[in-house]
Amino acid sequence: GNTCYMNSVLQMLSHCSGFSSFFRDYLRAAAPLRLAGEGGYKITRQTTTRLKDALHTTQPPDELVLTEATHALLRVVWSGRWRSVSPRFFVNAVWKHSALFAARKQQDANEFLNFYLGRVDDELKPRKATNSVMMDLFGVDQYQEVQCDECKTVTKRTEPLLGLMLSLPNEPDTEADMTDKEEDKANDIHLMDCFRSLNATGRFIGENQFDCDVCHAKKDAEWRVTLQRRPQSLLISLRRTLWDREKGLHKDKRMVKFPVELDASDLLEMGAKEKSPDEDFEGCHYQLVAVVSHSGSSPFVGHYICYARNGDKWFLFNDSSVTPATESSVLEVEAFILLYERRGIPSVNND
Repeated sequence: GNTCYMNSVLQMLSHCSGFSSFFRDYLRAAAPLRLAGEGGYKITRQTTTRLKDALHTTQPPDELVLTEATHALLRVVWSGRWRSVSPRFFVNAVWKHSALFAARKQQDANEFLNFYLGRVDDELKPRKATNSVMMDLFGVDQYQEVQCDECKTVTKRTEPLLGLMLSLPNEPDTEADMTDKEEDKANDIHLMDCFRSLNATGRFIGENQFDCDVCHAKKDAEWRVTLQRRPQSLLISLRRTLWDREKGLHKDKRMVKFPVELDASDLLEMGAKEKSPDEDFEGCHYQLVAVVSHSGSSPFVGHYICYARNGDKWFLFNDSSVTPATESSVLEVEAFILLYERRGIPSVNND
């Protein structure tokens, strides 16, 4: 079936140093290991050759988990012993755990990324745990405060996220006599513009009043949303799948300009246990590591590819083909998912 959406996401994550190190090195060194504590699934110690043979297995075992499939896949891919791999073992693990992706049709890469990280997080997290491996790698907290105008009570809520989903700004009205060049400039979007949808303030008024627990009534209120915690790796998905009555389900094809070096000090506030920016400059400065791109009229039609940095060189991963790429060409692609890593973290290198 069509699995380029799956391949591009896995290539991106395999170039994430913390993710790759955990699945390639830690699980190998720690095996035999029982996942999620007592009663969890057991990862056994196996050779890379045996894992490679297992990847070609069509029928999965009864207790197949994505953690084991990911461990096998990354061990084999990064061993450098095989030119390409057909990971039926991994694909069957995905199909086993999600009816959506078992349809064997093209899917939205963002939806697959959300499912995959959520599923692996569930497999690795011990019961009643407040943190996890995936949250340590990608975790961002969306923090909301709402203050009632009447009683001044502040209601707080924190939602943990495995990466960020950013909406593109509304399309501006273009004048009929604009040239194509002027219209393109009017439609220019920078990644920072997209962050405004998550870091914002506003008012609950009129029909959207806040239901205050203290006043026991709907009241006008002021709300504020910020992003907290600065993860090792920052996953940014762009919401390009849209629906409206006029166009139906469609894709927002506008170009989003994104930097190689991202200063997130104004975007991500510190978590309670993190150092201040003055003490830890690297903690809020990120470097681009990988980009998932898409060509086609809809996220469910077309083709996904991945650009990733290995050491100081960029490569294009297009199904089983791997070719060199330039940084300038990477910055011109229609980005679907961006992966940044904090400065000071060594990039994946297969030397």
